[in-house]
Amino acid sequence: MNMQWVVDEDLHRIGKEMVQKCDGLPLAIVVLVGLLSKKRPNEGHEVYASVWRFLKDDYIHISTVFYLSFNELHHELKLCFLYLSVFPEDYEIDVEKLIHLLVAEGFIQEDGEMMMEDVARHYMEELIDRRLVEAVRRARGKVVFCRIHYLLRDVAIKKAKEINFVNVVYNEHHSSTTCRREVVHHLMDNNYLCDRRVNKRMRSFLFIGEQKRMLGSYVKTTNLKLKLLRVLNLRGLLFDCEGYIPFMSLPDVICELIHLRYLGVADTGLRHLPSLISNLQFLQTLDASGNRFEGMTDLRRLTSLRHLMGRLLIGDAVNLQTLRCISSYSSSKLQHKSFKNLRDLEIYDSGYVELRRVRLDLSSFSILKNLPALTLESTDLQNIIRSSCVPHGCVLSQS
Repeated sequence: MNMQWVVDEDLHRIGKEMVQKCDGLPLAIVVLVGLLSKKRPNEGHEVYASVWRFLKDDYIHISTVFYLSFNELHHELKLCFLYLSVFPEDYEIDVEKLIHLLVAEGFIQEDGEMMMEDVARHYMEELIDRRLVEAVRRARGKVVFCRIHYLLRDVAIKKAKEINFVNVVYNEHHSSTTCRREVVHHLMDNNYLCDRRVNKRMRSFLFIGEQKRMLGSYVKTTNLKLKLLRVLNLRGLLFDCEGYIPFMSLPDVICELIHLRYLGVADTGLRHLPSLISNLQFLQTLDASGNRFEGMTDLRRLTSLRHLMGRLLIGDAVNLQTLRCISSYSSSKLQHKSFKNLRDLEIYDSGYVELRRVRLDLSSFSILKNLPALTLESTDLQNIIRSSCVPHGCVLSQS
């Protein structure tokens, strides 16, 4: 069967004119293509007219194309795009972590049978289709890492400032007293962490950047008395609690942040989570990876928990979707039927860490119908598997 493409000569002409007006700037052309890809053929003239109204020096600037594309986004999608401005320039963004943050911020609502995480991933795919975001790496058909071009990031930051969406702090010690989100990049000293003013209206407080740049940095727990906080990410920092650095237990002041949805305390040198953590009844994501906890912490009262990363003990959690860094011993104690929504499971060999090896019967995971991937962390995979019958549709990988 021969396929014949019918080309609208008029659209072809105005398309060439718009590309020429981009003055060879690839990014402007790419975003323009993303904008036109969402239009029906008869709507191309509207884009042409809009572009021509905003010509600067007889050229199409990236800011012009951006605002035309941005203004067509629905409200939630605009928030998702503006949120990308919290990340440093040229930063490879972990899409899964980004999704957890977007959900915790309250930007995402369930849509029918689609979970909030699925809705957020759909939004990210749409931003990629519109060429506003670049997919850096994909795995199993999903975007794993993405990035925003520095020019688009610049205009996103400008737009975010206009609506007081986020306050980004570099090495200057300028903490906003009105903005509800504050982000710190590449901190080089502790002055900001210790001397910052407390903004009681703050909803989100994040440290984002290369961990090695933050090595040895610490935060005074007295600066964390932010009662309305929903999102707190302190990855790679140490806690200064009444002069004790590092403070190896999660400070009680964090356990009093009862509105928290996201808590990131990975690589903070923690050894213990106090029982007071059960106060965080709305907590959806707990990232405590990279810490060596002494004993096990019972998190069974955290019934809203959806994503858990860290060597911790979890009870029955029907909402849990992500469970990483759980030992083979702890895994053997779980009632798998209580984890029906689990989508990501990572188990490490407790024989090397806790000196009590337990062999796994992989067929027991068959009840987890939504589990597409199971990761086993072991140097001796054969010795921890009692049955190699992998559940149907589940991919087994070794790390």
